[in-house]
Amino acid sequence: MEIAEMIIETSLNMIKSGLVKGTWGNISVRKDNRIWITPSGVPYEDLTPDSIAVIDLESGKQIDGKMKASSEMPLHRIIYLEYSHINGIVHTHSIYASAFAVIEEEIPCCTEDQAQIIGGSIPIAKYAPQGTAELGRHVVQALEGDVYAALMAKHGLVAVGRNLQEAWTAAEISEKSAQVASVVKSMNKPIEGLCQNEINELRQNYINSYSKTSIK
Repeated sequence: MEIAEMIIETSLNMIKSGLVKGTWGNISVRKDNRIWITPSGVPYEDLTPDSIAVIDLESGKQIDGKMKASSEMPLHRIIYLEYSHINGIVHTHSIYASAFAVIEEEIPCCTEDQAQIIGGSIPIAKYAPQGTAELGRHVVQALEGDVYAALMAKHGLVAVGRNLQEAWTAAEISEKSAQVASVVKSMNKPIEGLCQNEINELRQNYINSYSKTSIK
């Protein structure tokens, strides 16, 4: 499947799953020295392969695509420039993750799937206006522990991966993890997360073994 088609398929899944509403959120893929990214303000149902913007990674200039790139392109570009192993990014405004972003509280790592896919608790990136390089720098800093997701204060969630499929899975697991944490909080019970040694063991098993069939 071509890169633009993969992005469109993931975009439609993002709408169907409720991780975004309307035209909010964005998706990108990096290959070689280029970024393919969803356009600005176009309903996901209306996307066609030629509406996906193509950006030169080094210069940040759009070099292909009939539609203007998402306003969050600087965020995606800065992440790719900082982390050479990241090749897919999914930015969502899902309800439960966004709630944690509003109160600026990290999502604790309580479940094995979060430890495996995300790599630990989901941290908070400091607030900065959307579409700015400052926001991108804050997210890069939040991802420093090699976690595959970060909350953006008062905004939403960024999930990353070694390919688009992994980034999409990270976005889904992030929202599920936020839901679990919210339910536990409503029970008036303390949230007892996994210890760091347990997280590390689960993460390494995922990276070195389980994910080998999906990451090529």
